[in-house]
Amino acid sequence: MIKLIATDIDGTLLEDGTLELNPEYFDVIRELQSRGVLFIAASGRQRKSIETVFEPIKDDIIMLSENGAVITSKEFKHRDVMDPFIVKSIIEDAEAHNRCHALLCAAHESYTDNKGLYEYMKNEYGYEIVLVHDIMKVKADICKVSIFHQDGPEKVVGDEFFKKWGASIYLASAGELWLDCMNTGVNKGTSVKRFQEAYNISKDETLAFGDNNNDIEMLKRATHSFAVANAREEVKEAANFITDSNKEDGVLKVLKAVLDGELYWCKKE
Repeated sequence: MIKLIATDIDGTLLEDGTLELNPEYFDVIRELQSRGVLFIAASGRQRKSIETVFEPIKDDIIMLSENGAVITSKEFKHRDVMDPFIVKSIIEDAEAHNRCHALLCAAHESYTDNKGLYEYMKNEYGYEIVLVHDIMKVKADICKVSIFHQDGPEKVVGDEFFKKWGASIYLASAGELWLDCMNTGVNKGTSVKRFQEAYNISKDETLAFGDNNNDIEMLKRATHSFAVANAREEVKEAANFITDSNKEDGVLKVLKAVLDGELYWCKKE
């Protein structure tokens, strides 16, 4: 019996940078919740953006924003804050590369000193975001540093960045344009584990969906782990099953199958 469902948003439920979810999801999620199933929206997005996507049911779901660095539910609230010195060092190393920009993410708002990035996050993702003159002077408690590059930051920042930071912070791709940096041990998987332990829910009673590298730890917390068809190959390898793409509402099909008492999937070849 499924007791907990956790899903990524961008690339899994939605196209990156969009806010409108198929309204069928809301009725299906309500029915699952009426049967005692916990529903977790787990995303690299900030809380406000997640709330916009799930507006009709936002008060009834668990939100793991900033990849789990900020956790919000009726009973539980948590945030994980990075060392300011490390934050500034990451910014310096990232922005040494041409056209790399940093987005600083606090519990309720984000900060950037790049106007284009500011407008993109505000208009496309519905972010609560502040345009600052100098990002190095931001005094807020930062939970995550997101590195943006239009050609893909994984390729741009290079091996030296990963060699320097890979052992001391958590690094994960969060879509084609983003590389997320957080404290070691902070990820969607450890956040899902909190709720599994709090509610005595096993992996066999957990269903999870994802498409990108920052979803892998979460998928490992679920026996019923699904990659959508458009997922990265590493994610497909980590998942136990594959469902249809986000454009084909693959997650919705699986959720409906749960309601019908029969899980839907395409086994990996």
